[in-house]
Amino acid sequence: MSVQINLNQPPFSFLDDTQLDWLTSRLDLVFYPAGAVILNEGDASPGLFIIYKGVVEESDQSGEQVFSQYGREDIFDVRAVLESRCKHKYTAIEETLCYLLKAKDFIRLIETSDDFSIYFKTDLGTRQSLVEQRDNSVSEFILARIDEDTIRPPVYVNGQTNLARVATLMHEQKYDAVLVRSGHETGIVTGTDLLKATLMADKGKQDKVADVAQFRLIEVEYGDFLFGALLKMTQHQIERVVVKRDGEIVGLLELMDMLSLFSTHSHVIAMRIEQAKNQQELVVAAKRLDTLIESLAGQGVHVSAIMELITTLNRRLIQRAFEIIFPQRLRNSVCILVLGSEGRGEQILKTDQDNAIILKNEHDREAVKPLLQQLHQALLDFGYPPCPGGVMFINDSWIETTEGWQARVGRWIEASTPDAMMNMAIFMDAEPICGDAQLFYPVKASWQGEDLRTSLALVWFAKQALQFETPLTFLGKIREDHGKVDIKKGGIFPLVHGVRSLAFEHAVDECNTLKRLEILQHKGVLEEDVAQGLRDALLFFIRLRLRQQLEREGENRGLSQQLELDKLRSVDRSLLRHAFHRVKKFKQQLFVHFHMENF
Repeated sequence: MSVQINLNQPPFSFLDDTQLDWLTSRLDLVFYPAGAVILNEGDASPGLFIIYKGVVEESDQSGEQVFSQYGREDIFDVRAVLESRCKHKYTAIEETLCYLLKAKDFIRLIETSDDFSIYFKTDLGTRQSLVEQRDNSVSEFILARIDEDTIRPPVYVNGQTNLARVATLMHEQKYDAVLVRSGHETGIVTGTDLLKATLMADKGKQDKVADVAQFRLIEVEYGDFLFGALLKMTQHQIERVVVKRDGEIVGLLELMDMLSLFSTHSHVIAMRIEQAKNQQELVVAAKRLDTLIESLAGQGVHVSAIMELITTLNRRLIQRAFEIIFPQRLRNSVCILVLGSEGRGEQILKTDQDNAIILKNEHDREAVKPLLQQLHQALLDFGYPPCPGGVMFINDSWIETTEGWQARVGRWIEASTPDAMMNMAIFMDAEPICGDAQLFYPVKASWQGEDLRTSLALVWFAKQALQFETPLTFLGKIREDHGKVDIKKGGIFPLVHGVRSLAFEHAVDECNTLKRLEILQHKGVLEEDVAQGLRDALLFFIRLRLRQQLEREGENRGLSQQLELDKLRSVDRSLLRHAFHRVKKFKQQLFVHFHMENF
């Protein structure tokens, strides 16, 4: 029989060719007229239904409570097959054709295909991970771990060894770095360190190696993913890390060894940023970031790892521009804050600028403003469009001293108006990235007082999470607007702000939503399954949005929040519907938790 549905997508793409051919041969095409009951509550299901044409409604036995509706290529009722009875009633709303895979055949496939079985028996996060891996054909590098084949055995020297002897040893061993034992400390010295010490400093060949070694080692664990080690190298602007196993050093992991395995060369971009002498060179590096993102996404790198890496590179880009533009005498007179998704570390493609500045002294304002204009222009050149709401450090309303920001936070909380609460939400995600970070900490403390967290302002703050409706119909289907859905308003914002509200209440210090969820779970504020469900939903929303953003052409594609539903496969629509239901349930929990019935 010729099958008229797409079986080259999850979960059927988890089957090998032989299993897929067998599946196709076992499908029957069944017809149901409008109004026909396909399954009744309590029935033993004949098998797995895949809709070819028509609409099927899931309801209670009376038909009064409708749970969901299913359309082309949607699947039902897996649970009935696995649990041997149907919990709900399924009715054809219009003339419907379905492919039926008999229960015994479905069970056979589950027993013979691990991924096929896992997809149907696990949660949203596991399912989307399976889909993501299969979609992107995950590269061997992404799955590779640090092992004996990727590390170099350590070579040690005594801290009293002279520089000439160390240089000779490194040449003989063909190593660019050795470990240095000095008392109870272990450090590292590289060929570059020796060169700088002898040519640029006042060290001679007979000086001790302990005097030039670095004793703050950056470490990774044996067995960790290679990608995680690459991320650490990028974050710390280094070219090697120490590998430990059970607390003992077992080797060194070198950047050049890794680059031979990893074609995206994120560290090369980091080095270009580090070595840039002017803004034009930074612009060249910035323009390579989108290519890097496309490469990482195409290789199947998990979206959370992409977010972390791109956040690291973006912040270093801004820091380097700050160092080029601001003279040394003014760098510690200010603190540059990134806000919004950049502050949370949840930005991938560049969105609009959200930033602010803290002045150490009010009298520095006039000296700093021309420099901020230059930095703002640099961000424009990097690809960050202006913020439509004006949340930028070039505007006077986002420039204050520490005391000024403390007073402003107090006014926002006291006012508790929607605008004030949104300003508070933006500022709560602030992260200091340039200048003197110490200027920010007293400001942050101003919204973490016990009296503020128990005030009515907290309820008004949390209420903002409910301002947009979840895009689900009464029947549980995705509600679209001319074939599109706003993923930020419908899913990302209520989830992020709801978690932010709980973080506000419990004085959670972290900005990142995933880390906030982890802490809230640890504190017992959220049950483990709720926290995990929200984590899975957020990552799915971001991944789906990124996929469609990358398909768009032109600048500022990172600003697009519209998902085109007709471009989604049935498996993605199913996962999206599931994720929206999690957000809807979370909003109901927030309503009860913050006692919003009186507001």
